[in-house]
Amino acid sequence: MPLQPALPDTQFHFLESHDAFEHAGGLDEWDDNRYHQLEKRARFHGAIASHSIAGKLKVTRETMDSPCVEQICHVPLDSIVIVNVRSAADVLLNGRYVNGNTFHISCGRAFHALAKAPIEALMLTVSKADFLERFAIDNLKAIESKPFERFIQPGRETRIDFERNLKSHLGDVQAGLGQGGLSPSLDRVMGCVQEILDGEADSSRLVVPPSTRTYIVEKSCEFFAQHVQDEQFGVLDLCNHLRISRRTLQYSFESVLGMSPLNYLRSVRLNTARKLLVRSPSETIQGAALDAGFSHLGRFSRYYQDFFGELPSQTVSRLGGQRRHH
Repeated sequence: MPLQPALPDTQFHFLESHDAFEHAGGLDEWDDNRYHQLEKRARFHGAIASHSIAGKLKVTRETMDSPCVEQICHVPLDSIVIVNVRSAADVLLNGRYVNGNTFHISCGRAFHALAKAPIEALMLTVSKADFLERFAIDNLKAIESKPFERFIQPGRETRIDFERNLKSHLGDVQAGLGQGGLSPSLDRVMGCVQEILDGEADSSRLVVPPSTRTYIVEKSCEFFAQHVQDEQFGVLDLCNHLRISRRTLQYSFESVLGMSPLNYLRSVRLNTARKLLVRSPSETIQGAALDAGFSHLGRFSRYYQDFFGELPSQTVSRLGGQRRHH
């Protein structure tokens, strides 16, 4: 179905950042979007270009360069998000390894991604009502009211057309062309989405299902995200929850993430504390530590300095100076 021209209320945004926490805030199509840097003293560079149209559609291109980053968020139940991720190394997305040949389509579901190399993500966020009206879908009842996700591998030409036209649309809008309406490039992107949906049945056998180890890591990360503030929560709790041995958990994390489960838990807690310090100027260091599951302030400061290359007090002082100059 062709897009109707001249829709009002269109906005273009561009964000470039060297801070994972600031970068996460640029993806407001997700609920509770969080990025965790899992490598010590890691560099970070990210950019987000997005075009929002009439509250019904958002076109986004994200690039991110950092050695090992985790994203945790949730897709709202009233939106459908279509994601195509490209990277030199396969990205673990909800338990499956994906790359540029796979499109992930979801609604109302948790989104958990782990990237070990620079990524480019091309995204469409469509209101569910508009999605159901615009596209022909075989299994309509399955997505009208319930959360769902699909991993689909369309043909090569469809993938190329989707990438080329999505980037063309954002380039035109950024250059000041067509902000008052919808471009032919975006119309062709929508045509690609219909082709992707049409090809779901043929491509389902091509998508590799989760392995036992990726499943263990996926469910461990998901369960831990609910218990970050509980300092007593640890590796044995993950083992008990999944009913696996400590050795199986250890092997799974080392195989998938290249780190032990203990180091993963500590890294996420440190990221959580830093996010609180970065986002909340009134937050005390002790309060941030406690909220991230650290009751011993001195130990927390040592872990923090080792991971981020500066003490928590230096983070607060540096950011306080930056805020005073803005």
